Amino acid sequence: MNKTLLGLLISAPLALSACSTLSTQPRSFDQLGHFSSYPLNNQTFRIGFKTERDMSYGSAQEIALVKAAQTTLQQGFRYFKVVNDPSNHNQAPMQHRVVYPAPPPMFYPYSPYRHMGFYDPFFNSPQVVTFSDPTEVSYTIVCFKEKQRHPDDAFDASLILKSLGAKYGLSPFGDMLPASTSTTP
Repeated sequence: MNKTLLGLLISAPLALSACSTLSTQPRSFDQLGHFSSYPLNNQTFRIGFKTERDMSYGSAQEIALVKAAQTTLQQGFRYFKVVNDPSNHNQAPMQHRVVYPAPPPMFYPYSPYRHMGFYDPFFNSPQVVTFSDPTEVSYTIVCFKEKQRHPDDAFDASLILKSLGAKYGLSPFGDMLPASTSTTP
């Protein structure tokens, strides 16, 4: 009894301190998912973004737009137009799977606890679990240098990075901002 109590007293603070040492740093822009950027010709690029499972489709579209603005500025352009792409029109539907729970170690109807007033009416009932695949967003963009030559519905890459870039840790020029190292007591 004393050894068990001593073991619990030692393991409880260790377990709590292990939880407190987990990293709470936010992810940088490059760690949000898998980015791809392919040049199709001198001023046309294919931008792709594949997310983790915990990100919504709207957030993925926003991050892909920021990546398109970053690519535009890094290639020496200022404006870009998103060309309609069929991969952006619909998102993969959620998948539903039926899962049966594992049986208990002893067969439930024959266990000694069955007659003690504990009977689970939902024992071995199937449950529906919803899975979502990682979201993929891809844009084909056409870049322009001058204001006179871009179409009216083109995006200004520097304006997008000024307004949304700081949210994702990017400077107005598309460079990664250094991580802030603030120490709290």
